[in-house]
Amino acid sequence: MGFEPSAEVEMTRRLEGLWPDAVEVRADHVASDVELLRGLTVRAWPREVSPGWALPLMLANEALTVSVVLTPVASDEQMTMLNRRLVWNRGAQRAAEGVGRLYDAGRLEAMEDADRLRREIASGRVRMVRVALSFLVRARTREALDRRTDGLMSQAASLLLPLGSARYQQDRALLATLPGGEPIRGARTMDTATAATMFPLVGDDRHDPSGEIWGENALSRSPVVIDRRLLPAPHSFTAAWSGAGKSFATKLQILRARYHGHRVVVIDPEGEYRGLSGPAGLVEVGEGRGLNPLFWTARSATERVRRSLFAIRWLEMLTGTLTPEIRRDLSRHLEAADDLTPARWLEMLARDLPRAHERVGPELTHWIAVMGEGTGTLPDAGLTVIDLASVPDGMRAAAYLAAVEYVLATLSDRRPRWVVFDEAWRLLLHADLAPYLEELYRRARKWHTTLVLVTQDAHDALRTPAAEVCLRNSPLVLLLKPHPEALSDWSRLFHLTAPERDWLAGAGVGEGLLLADRSRLPIRIVASPRERALIQEAEAHARVG
Repeated sequence: MGFEPSAEVEMTRRLEGLWPDAVEVRADHVASDVELLRGLTVRAWPREVSPGWALPLMLANEALTVSVVLTPVASDEQMTMLNRRLVWNRGAQRAAEGVGRLYDAGRLEAMEDADRLRREIASGRVRMVRVALSFLVRARTREALDRRTDGLMSQAASLLLPLGSARYQQDRALLATLPGGEPIRGARTMDTATAATMFPLVGDDRHDPSGEIWGENALSRSPVVIDRRLLPAPHSFTAAWSGAGKSFATKLQILRARYHGHRVVVIDPEGEYRGLSGPAGLVEVGEGRGLNPLFWTARSATERVRRSLFAIRWLEMLTGTLTPEIRRDLSRHLEAADDLTPARWLEMLARDLPRAHERVGPELTHWIAVMGEGTGTLPDAGLTVIDLASVPDGMRAAAYLAAVEYVLATLSDRRPRWVVFDEAWRLLLHADLAPYLEELYRRARKWHTTLVLVTQDAHDALRTPAAEVCLRNSPLVLLLKPHPEALSDWSRLFHLTAPERDWLAGAGVGEGLLLADRSRLPIRIVASPRERALIQEAEAHARVG
């Protein structure tokens, strides 16, 4: 006849699975019947920290126990100690100056810290706590224990937090990581704001309500959610080396924009996105089909001047730099005409400006042969892709610029939408396009349009004035793995810290850094199985097409 075990017997059985039968305390580790354990203590603390700075240590590996002990310190006691330290340091400094010695930089920093803490304590903005960190590394073999210990100590040293083994004190180090345990050494008194930076919940994560999911924080594994409406501007800029995952990340952004009901237009020079739109939203350019860069009818004198300047830029990308005289004649000719096509304009140039016709006629004739008369409108679809893959390489930059102007000129209906510029280095490489891009961003803001620029760091494109314009107007920047030779340029351009440089240098496919206004997050691009299947299906369709 069976019976139910008593609560005491059941608790004993559970504890037997948690506690070892015996432990052996050795000089540098503790051996139990199932594993080896080594306690580590803090030898010194960094002077300056940022939110989430200790997170890499907290998530270093699964065989690690981290204990954080916080003990409140009475404010009057701490104020007395700070006053005493400040008076002593100032006296020592004046004594050194009296005998002609240079000031001690470390003592000067200590006085500034003490003075700042006195003011913050007196105002009640912070309280003081004593903080101690203890680490317990676990492994089944001595080799694995040494390897994990070396890795943890190396990672801690990179954070300016040197660790040491609690030699001949491993029993106390073990107890320090248990509930109610007392730390051995390494405690430090700090204000509550500084102490809070060690906890993952106050790390530099980003979870905006009603935003877009960009991926997961590569350290905390928490989702990164950004609401573009909370940023100074909604525009974004993505840069990466070829093969780093920028196209996949961009396609995810497009899908998620469609989830939110945004209309999206993609300028696609390589034919990578045609499978996303389907036939209804696809505009294929080349082989007799194209966009008419001279389609417009200007409504005012200012608009005539602006559009004639655009036409000259487009023409120079097609034909090369023009002389000032020919530029002036062409500009005046364009300002006086409306609703042109390249073929009609070529006829008018032959009649009115023979010298200009002789200079630009061959390239315009080639353009007409490749592009035809050009379409008049874009499809009224939720997702439109302008596919430039069939355009000859020598004409693709000019076709790209024509597509940019055409799309932006059709947005005057003020319906919110996204415009995605893939391989935007085709614009960034032309330094003289910087004024045009400035105007483009102003128009986008006026027409409630979000610009998404995606580029490979080709031919130092990010060093150009055009790139500076785009970055200055894009508070949301996604940096995936760069080319090794570009990392130093990126570091200077984006003011990367040493840990951020190291993270980018070792990033895998789909890993990088997200700069969202003041947030700087190590990110990993992740997709749901359904999203991944949709993108793979679209890519397969694009290859077949």
